[in-house]
Amino acid sequence: MNIRRFNARDSRSALALVREELGAEAVILSNRRVADGVEVVAACNLEAVEQAAAGSEQPAAVVAPPVENELGMAQLQNELANLRSLLETELQQRNWRDSAAKAPVRATLNQRLARMGFSRALSEGITDALPASGGLEALWQRTLAALEARLLTLPDGLPGGTRVVACVGTTGVGKTSTIAKLAGRAVLSHGREQVGLITMDQYRIGGQEQLATFATLLDVPLQSVSDGPELYAALRDFRNRRHIFVDTAGMGQRDPRLLQQIEVLRHSPIPVTVLGVLSASVGVAPTRELVHSLGRQGLSGAIITKLDEAAGVGGTLDTLIRAQLPVAYTSSGQRVPDDLQPARAGELIALAADWLRQRRRADAVPSSRAGMTAMAS
Repeated sequence: MNIRRFNARDSRSALALVREELGAEAVILSNRRVADGVEVVAACNLEAVEQAAAGSEQPAAVVAPPVENELGMAQLQNELANLRSLLETELQQRNWRDSAAKAPVRATLNQRLARMGFSRALSEGITDALPASGGLEALWQRTLAALEARLLTLPDGLPGGTRVVACVGTTGVGKTSTIAKLAGRAVLSHGREQVGLITMDQYRIGGQEQLATFATLLDVPLQSVSDGPELYAALRDFRNRRHIFVDTAGMGQRDPRLLQQIEVLRHSPIPVTVLGVLSASVGVAPTRELVHSLGRQGLSGAIITKLDEAAGVGGTLDTLIRAQLPVAYTSSGQRVPDDLQPARAGELIALAADWLRQRRRADAVPSSRAGMTAMAS
């Protein structure tokens, strides 16, 4: 019987020494960490282990230090369990090191998404699904493609057969001008005889006057209503028209009257497609609160406005993706109806990425100037 003690810097090296000295049939008796690494006790064959554990009746044949002779079977099992734990730890550390080597790429991707305005939950959900290998820019393109796939749109603007469209939203997001643009597109496509306008805004005189001005320019009829029955009567008056657009009063996202307007529209005897008008130039919090409060039950889709005034669109897109609310149109500018276009997911994601590039270039300018100043000094 041959029982040996081996010391090495780690378990891998110790096992290599055991194999080299005692062969592939060697059995590990114990292992423990020591100051300079790992200590492993091994026997060259199973018979030696059994003799050491059970106590041989022929002690004269056993030539080993006393500590090995005192090993019992229970201790042997415990030591083997310790070895297994040690090996598992080594494997976990190896996996961690492999992951750590890839983490900078994933961290950079998440940082870019955060600067674009996307939430951590959405960002990590996308980057965690990426392949484990690949260059930064290749994975970035896959990240943008994943965002595009998650952003729902109505590629033709409105669902086929839509007759009545109402725009709702908070104050100042551009509902009235958006209604005018929608009506202008319909006039160009089907003629003014097929278009009618209705306003539910009884709170802003300026809003009524603005829509009346657009109605005059487009040469289409406009009706002003104050409650559900008047709205339903106006819809019946326009029953022979192909497109009817309803403007609503702008209110705060927490104003109960906003929800009351939604309820009036939902109970219309003529189906109404309700679109939420979301300004890309306002903070993300009001947009998120509005979308979450109305939800898919209140909204059929969204229109993103004021892209020309925004410093980024990522936060708005994040809200729509997480709510699974499709985008029908985007608006950029004041021209009626030229500055309203059907939404394209790829174009919106590319726009968000372009804003990120602009920010990164802007961030690089001070560093470059600082470097030039240092060189000059």
